[in-house]
Amino acid sequence: MRTTTILIAITMLTTGLAGCTGDPDGGGNDEFDAETLQGMIESGLQDFMNNTTVEITNNYYTNETSYNTNNVNGSGGASSSSLHAISGTDPGESSFLISYSEFENALALLVREDVFPAAAAGYSALGLNGANICVGIGTLWEAGLVGYFSAHSISFTSVPVADSAEATAKFIDGSCDAMTGVLGDLEEKRSQLMADDSMGGVSIWVTNPVATAVEGTWDYVGAAGWSVLNLTIEQDYGASSYLLAAHGEITLTGICIANCTGQSAVIYHTYVFSTESFSLSPNYTTSSGGIDYETACEGMTNLDSWPGYFGPPGLECELDITMYASLNSVYWWEYEFSSFNDYEFTWSDWSYYVLWQSTAVTMHE
Repeated sequence: MRTTTILIAITMLTTGLAGCTGDPDGGGNDEFDAETLQGMIESGLQDFMNNTTVEITNNYYTNETSYNTNNVNGSGGASSSSLHAISGTDPGESSFLISYSEFENALALLVREDVFPAAAAGYSALGLNGANICVGIGTLWEAGLVGYFSAHSISFTSVPVADSAEATAKFIDGSCDAMTGVLGDLEEKRSQLMADDSMGGVSIWVTNPVATAVEGTWDYVGAAGWSVLNLTIEQDYGASSYLLAAHGEITLTGICIANCTGQSAVIYHTYVFSTESFSLSPNYTTSSGGIDYETACEGMTNLDSWPGYFGPPGLECELDITMYASLNSVYWWEYEFSSFNDYEFTWSDWSYYVLWQSTAVTMHE
C-alpha cells in the first residue's frame, strides 16, 4: 500500500512539473537543477502523505466470533464496502431417543372369540393353552411360538399353512383357533374382517407379543435424533448486506454398550450443510437436514425470499440462520450392527462459519 501511494504521488508531481523544467522567461538563467527538483518532489510527497489517513479497526468478541473491518480513507473519504464473518463452535440444541417398538417387529396371534374368549384368556396368549394355530411349519414364527408356549408350560398345535392368505381362510372357516402375524398387521386384519363381516358375526381379538416377528430386524426407525443451531446476524440502518456463505457441520457418534460381539464398536455420521458444494465421503451427508433463513426488518414483513436474505437495503434487519440435522434419513449400512438400542449416542458441537458483505447506503428523508 505504501509503495503504491508513493508512486502515485511521484506521478502526480511529475505531471504537474512537466511544463516547468525549461526556462520560464526565456532568459536562459532559470532552469531547475536536479537537487531543486528533488526537493520539490519530496515537499509535495510529504504534503500528500500528511493529507492521507489509514484507519484500521479490529473488534474482538468473546463468544468465539470475530469481526474484522478495514476502512481505507484517502483525503477524508471512506470506502463503502466491508466483509464480516463469524465462526466458532456451539452445542446448539440436540436430542436422541431410542423408541424401540415391539409393535413393528412383534409376533402376535389373532384369536377367535368363540373358542377362546378374550376376557377369560386375560387378553393374553397365556390363555390359549391347547389352541390350534395356523402357522408355517419350520418357520421362525413357529419357533417363536414353541419358545413362548414352552417357557410358560402351555401347549399348542400347529395347523400348516403356506401363506397369509391360506391362514386367513382357515381362520375364517374355523380350521384354526388363531393365526400368527406381525402385531400391526393383525390389528389391521382384525379391523378388515370385522368390517366386511367375513367372520359371520364371530368376534376376534389380538394377543400380546409372543416373539420377534423378523430375525435381525433393524429397528432404527424407532430412533429419533435431531440437533439445531440458531445464529443471528444483523444489517445496520444505512447499510446493504448480502450473505456470501454459510457452513455448518455436526457429528452423531454411537458407542456400543450391549451385545457388541459382531457389531461395530463405534459408529458415526457427520452432517454437512453449506452454501458451497463439496464432494463428501459415505460417512457424510447433506440430505438429512439443511439451512433455513428468516428475515425480520423494522416495519417490514414477508421478506424471507428477499435476495441476499437480509432484507431491503438501508433498513435495520436481522437474519436468523437455522442449521438442523435429523437422524431420520441417515443410512448406516457401512457398519456392522443390529440395533440402535445397543448403542449410546451423542451429538458433537456444531462447527460453523458465516460470511457476509455490507455496503453503505445513502438514506434520504
